[in-house]
Amino acid sequence: MSLEDEFRALLHDSDSPSLVAGCGMICEAAGHSRAREILEDQFDSLSMTVGGTDLIGVVRSLRDELGFDGDRQNYDDPVNSMLHLVIERRRGLPILLAVVVHEVCRMKSIPTLIIGMPGHVLVSDGAAQPTYVDPFHSAHPMSAGGARGLYETMTGLSNFSESFLDPLPNRAVLWRILNNLLSRYRRTGELANVRWVMRLRSVFPDVGPEFDREFARLMGPMN
Repeated sequence: MSLEDEFRALLHDSDSPSLVAGCGMICEAAGHSRAREILEDQFDSLSMTVGGTDLIGVVRSLRDELGFDGDRQNYDDPVNSMLHLVIERRRGLPILLAVVVHEVCRMKSIPTLIIGMPGHVLVSDGAAQPTYVDPFHSAHPMSAGGARGLYETMTGLSNFSESFLDPLPNRAVLWRILNNLLSRYRRTGELANVRWVMRLRSVFPDVGPEFDREFARLMGPMN
């Protein structure tokens, strides 16, 4: 089975596909061999070394004890979207750091949700009065009001909607990671990398005719 077929099976066989498996396949499609095996070992190690009994405790342990942080110097460098390299380097994009937090919490039986605000990603404990944290910047807990303030500060906009704090399903997390890579590769003209990203995007359920037209347009220069 090809990697593309494995990715298709992952996305179609479960309503909530494994983020670690999906991220590992993205890494392998980018040329990083054995990424899924490496990730398994990395998360086994993290589950034993990361402290904390709740979301904030886990983020504090990852940041303060292990040095995880956002990469502000080379924000959209593709290494910041490769999960095994994010863990190795302790640096990454907000969405990849959210995946690290979410998976470590899952392994410690701590409930969490990934929150896909426009332009940024948070993690929530999903409580009735939820607490949010932004692992890219800090381990400081936020209320919904604090999350709104962060959005307005980062964007300069006053159009905040409560829907911005809706949980991001696992498929949507993987789609957003691929979109980040596609944006980078299109901007830098790396057509070979555009091609593998588009092929992985093509196997998502319910991609519409707009995607087919985009795929044809972007693949045209490579024919």
